[in-house]
Amino acid sequence: MTTPSLAAARADVLIKRARLQASVAQAKHRLAPSTIASHVADDLREKAVDGIVAVRERPAAAAGIAAALLAIVIRKPIGRLFHRTPTVPAAPRTPTPPLQGTDS
Repeated sequence: MTTPSLAAARADVLIKRARLQASVAQAKHRLAPSTIASHVADDLREKAVDGIVAVRERPAAAAGIAAALLAIVIRKPIGRLFHRTPTVPAAPRTPTPPLQGTDS
């Protein structure tokens, strides 16, 4: 036979255990790789749509940004086009005298 306080404590433990198990199950679901990937994909999709809307609203600004990014990406080849080192003409060659003591 159990006392009323012991029975209440056992019932309280069962309730808290059920809450803990539900919390653990919920955390497992939230932290599952497939759930995380799904949320990331949804966020990327939303940002892509927002970007498309912004480009459609301001195409000139978008073209300017794209040109600036392109210039940053290909800055070295562009720099090589405008900063060529001048070529120095080669000095005229003088013929070398033949070595003495050889039969030629």
